[in-house]
Amino acid sequence: MKKTVMKKRSDIVDDDDPLDHEIDFSKARPNPFWLGVVDRKCVRLLAADVAAAFPNDAAVNEALRELMQIKSAQARKKVSARTVSAPSPKKAKS
Repeated sequence: MKKTVMKKRSDIVDDDDPLDHEIDFSKARPNPFWLGVVDRKCVRLLAADVAAAFPNDAAVNEALRELMQIKSAQARKKVSARTVSAPSPKKAKS
């Protein structure tokens, strides 16, 4: 049996990739079919600054649930015009 020693190749890191200059991404657009993979009711796109404020999906859900509770607590109940009336002016004694 013949033992051959292969040279260990060092990892080559090429920071200047020639393909980066050949590909034009200026006319790139999002894939219109990616929402077909997931339920559209559950997908919402957040702005980058909003997404940066939350570490994960659970934090976003928790914050939105708290906001819904606050909103429902502050929501005014509908009042019928029959049950609420303006104070009637007092009649002057003649």
